[in-house]
Parts: sequence; structure tokens; C-alpha cells
Amino acid sequence: MDSDLQTQIKLLDHIKDTLFRLNRSFIAKQIKTFSYNLTPTKYSVLKLLFKNEKCMVVDISNAMCMTSGATTTLLNQLEEDGLICRFRDEKDRRVVWIKLSEEGDSLISVIVEKNNQFWEEMLSTLTKEEQNEYIRLLKKIEAGIKID
Repeated sequence: MDSDLQTQIKLLDHIKDTLFRLNRSFIAKQIKTFSYNLTPTKYSVLKLLFKNEKCMVVDISNAMCMTSGATTTLLNQLEEDGLICRFRDEKDRRVVWIKLSEEGDSLISVIVEKNNQFWEEMLSTLTKEEQNEYIRLLKKIEAGIKID
């Protein structure tokens, strides 16, 4: 690997770490402002449900790279907090769906909006053209990533 590319990779790694550290810190601060015992993992599950409307336990386990037992424990906690609901599929009673409760939807909506404002502030340092190019390049990189 040539030295210019190694330098670029080190710089990219540093920038990535900075952005993710800032985002994690921001999310952690947001989580603490609510009375729920939210963790970053619980937040990620709520956000997944927010994006998908409903999921099966196996979908959540796969997306979060968690065992089914760990996922069930986490979902039990979220249900006890009143943030999610479980319901059976009308066509196949063996299938249990998970969705946000009204309270969970309201909570995650607020946090997602604040997170979007965070990223909007980060991107505001770029011109509109630079923002578009940045997103285009990230999408290109994402499309080239091979996950085993």
C-alpha cells in the first residue's frame, strides 16, 4: 500500500472516530434527559422499529447482531417501560410482531429529530454541492462494502 493512501486512511479513521464519538456523546446526553432507562442498544432497537414500523424478534436480533435470548430480554425491558408492544400476526398466529407504542414513538421521534439537527449542524460547514458530493461518496463506499 502506498504511503499517501496509508496517510489518507489514518486521517479518515481519525475523522470517523471523531464524528462517531460526537454522535455517541450526543445520543447519550439525549437518552439521559428522559426518565426511561435507555441505553445505546435500546435506542438502536427503538430507532430500528421507528424506521420499519414493525419487526419480528428475529429481524431485530439479526439487525443488532444479538442472540435471540439477549434480544428477548431487551424487548421485555422496553415493553415494561411501555415503549414497545407485541402483537400476533392475524394470518399466522405463530408470528409475533414488535412495534413502538405511542409513548415509544413519541420518545424516539424527539430523539431522532434532535439527532438530525446534530447532523445538520455538522453538514452545515459544507456548501450544498459539497454536502451532495460527500453523501454521494459515502453511498459509493457503502455500496462497495462486503459484509460476511
